[in-house]
Amino acid sequence: MHQPNIPPRSRNRSSSSTRPSTKSNVVGASQIHQQQKVRHLPQRNLAPVWLKSLLTLQRGSLFLFCSIFGLSSIVYAYTVYNQDLWRSQHAQLKRLQKQERQQGVMDENLKEEMAKTAEHPKSGLVAPSPDKIVFIPTAPPRPIKSIPSQSTSVSKLPVGY
Repeated sequence: MHQPNIPPRSRNRSSSSTRPSTKSNVVGASQIHQQQKVRHLPQRNLAPVWLKSLLTLQRGSLFLFCSIFGLSSIVYAYTVYNQDLWRSQHAQLKRLQKQERQQGVMDENLKEEMAKTAEHPKSGLVAPSPDKIVFIPTAPPRPIKSIPSQSTSVSKLPVGY
């Protein structure tokens, strides 16, 4: 019967002659220990230049992609914001133009109503004539007052102004 996990020395327990003595086992281990030297791990394999350049290109293109994506997102948001702002301002302009037209129509209607009421003799309005024009004489000129200079009033102001 095969027992793979058990070393060959311990398979046969009945024969004691195959077993080494404890003393020789210890001496042998110390001799092996003294003979063995510390092995250095092999240096890691350096990647070829072309692989390094491809990795650098990948990092650079990733940075470039992220930069372009960020900038395009900012430009897109700015464009959407400007379009929305333009749309609201344009709607307000149209509203104001409509109000202006309505106000012009209302002014013309008011003028027409005033003209119709002025034509009625019961309104009390009199047609203008040259003999009924009133002239108001101009006022006499006033004396010029001197204004105090600005430098004196500025120097009197507190420091905080």
